[in-house]
Amino acid sequence: MSGLSRLKKFAPMRLVGAAKRRAAIKVRALQYQLDRKRPLRGAVLFESFQGKVIGDSPYDIYLGLKTARPDLEFIWVTAPATKAPAGTTGVAFGSAAYLRALATSKYLVNNSNFPPYFRKAAGQTYLQTWHGTPLKRLGRDIANSQLTKSYLDTMDREAKAWDYLISPNAFCTEIFPSCFGYSGEILETGYPRNDKLTNATAEERQRIRESIGVSDPSVTLVMYAPTWRDYSRTATGNWQSVFYLDENLELPEGFKLIYRGHSNTHEAHKDGGSDRFIDVTRYPNITDLYLAADVLITDYSSVMFDYTVTGKPIIFMTPDLERYRTERGFYFDFESEAPGPILNTQDEVVGALQNLGEIERNYQTKYRNWQLKFDAHEDGQAASRVIAKVFTEGK
Repeated sequence: MSGLSRLKKFAPMRLVGAAKRRAAIKVRALQYQLDRKRPLRGAVLFESFQGKVIGDSPYDIYLGLKTARPDLEFIWVTAPATKAPAGTTGVAFGSAAYLRALATSKYLVNNSNFPPYFRKAAGQTYLQTWHGTPLKRLGRDIANSQLTKSYLDTMDREAKAWDYLISPNAFCTEIFPSCFGYSGEILETGYPRNDKLTNATAEERQRIRESIGVSDPSVTLVMYAPTWRDYSRTATGNWQSVFYLDENLELPEGFKLIYRGHSNTHEAHKDGGSDRFIDVTRYPNITDLYLAADVLITDYSSVMFDYTVTGKPIIFMTPDLERYRTERGFYFDFESEAPGPILNTQDEVVGALQNLGEIERNYQTKYRNWQLKFDAHEDGQAASRVIAKVFTEGK
């Protein structure tokens, strides 16, 4: 069947599906407007990637609030594959219960955008945590942006609703206003999600490793965590998983590879039957994986900024560097500042893994400069600082 024939066959189905989605959004918007007439309640609504993840900074803020504000009700947005923490209320993204919680919770905590029909009510406090220090340009800072006008409008409307925006470092404090179009208060506290990287014990690290099937503490665990590409989509139009390494890569003896797909793709990757490869894309908390891993392989993902809090080595696998930099744009000179080697081939990656000690020595100065620039506030107390400012100050 030709490409044109396939298009003719599937296009009507896609159009019908899109029409149904638009109709469903209109119904939700109407219900949400009715719910906005209800009074606010002493509740916090936590949302992380539309409920697909019960984690990131909203989760660490929730953990702190359990002690700091036990008087509040805690509500978590969920998706089919996620479950609200014990002792909290779960509401499925887009459900009637979700609409009511969004309309009536006094506090809203999100690491991304709410739906386009969201309008903050009088008396609500909206804390935007965001989800990473950017290397790649964001939002309105992307030259010749492929973002749709409706998305940019939603982003502008969202930014106007934020009462607080968390910044992990001075670098983000400088660029966030322009990329988001935000002029409100910025809390330069560090990321709450990274508190665990400073506070976790060796026993906790071992428990995490065992939970993903790595019980032998002598195994060198390599995490591969690439980001998504604007220019890489599936046949259905979704973002495609990125995997530049072979699942059966000839790792050095005693090494094992874990793969973490980006939340925008969240597709499980076939493991090819290798007992030295584990897909951890569905693991709920990526911070746990930073603790479990001994070395990180990434590309342009913001995981590079979080992982260096651990002080462990990092390798960059970037065979499409020229294209990515040209099409997306970077905020700084990545090649001169990177705290680890920038590689193009699997053979180079294997060679780097065989010489981790040499890499640590060669990149010691760049690594430390990177930590000073991006990780200066990551002292294990970021969540406490956020909670003090947003939830307890002047209570």
